[in-house]
Amino acid sequence: MAILSLKLILKTNNILIMQFKANLFLTILAISVLLLLLSLGNWQLNRAAQKQELLDLQSTRMHLPPVDISTLQLAAKNLRYVPVKASGWLDTSKQILIDNQVKGGQVGYFVLTPLRLNESQSILLNRGWIPVGANRGVLPDVKLTSGDVSIIGKLDHFPSVGLKLEGADVLLDGWPSVTQVVDVKKVAERLGYSILPYQILLNRNEPNGYDRRWVPMKMGPQKHHGYAFQWFALATAWVIIYFVLTVKLGRKKNG
Repeated sequence: MAILSLKLILKTNNILIMQFKANLFLTILAISVLLLLLSLGNWQLNRAAQKQELLDLQSTRMHLPPVDISTLQLAAKNLRYVPVKASGWLDTSKQILIDNQVKGGQVGYFVLTPLRLNESQSILLNRGWIPVGANRGVLPDVKLTSGDVSIIGKLDHFPSVGLKLEGADVLLDGWPSVTQVVDVKKVAERLGYSILPYQILLNRNEPNGYDRRWVPMKMGPQKHHGYAFQWFALATAWVIIYFVLTVKLGRKKNG
């Protein structure tokens, strides 16, 4: 195997000999691991920057006056947190519960009710969070009288998960239908009509809602900064360990 060897001699009263000796393959491996640790740290910093941008966006838009949803191009991807007012017919016979939504350490559901804006457009209205009952087999009572409504809320994406398991976007039989992840196409097939790629988060002061303490994200930028520090600390420790194992010091008396 190839060996890297380097001697550095420093003269004082004694001769200090620093010898660097390492296996070439192990050196390449060490550099590869170091680059991986640094890339993971940078990735966490980028995630923190993205989260901060979302917080800034929400802070900016939450004070804007609501606009009529009919005036927006809802196919656009930059409408998150835009306050809207919408009118239409609530299809309360086909409601959807998003499972495994945690608030204050308690598991519950988000309650989504289709709002038919017109003949061709519908959107899911998130009426808030409701806790799971003592019996998981019994769904919460989310009944509501169908009818024409006018509501105020803000646009948002549907809740996401870090790791999407197979079958997580399947809607269970019956109504209300339970799912863990909202897939717009699958929901539209189940409802029998198309829906827009946003949900409306119902404002707190609107009637017919549940817990609406909306949280913009589960993990803020501070945690990503903490994770980045850990990765960079590991990278530093890795470099130190490498040189401890590959550098040998020896002394030789001068003269």
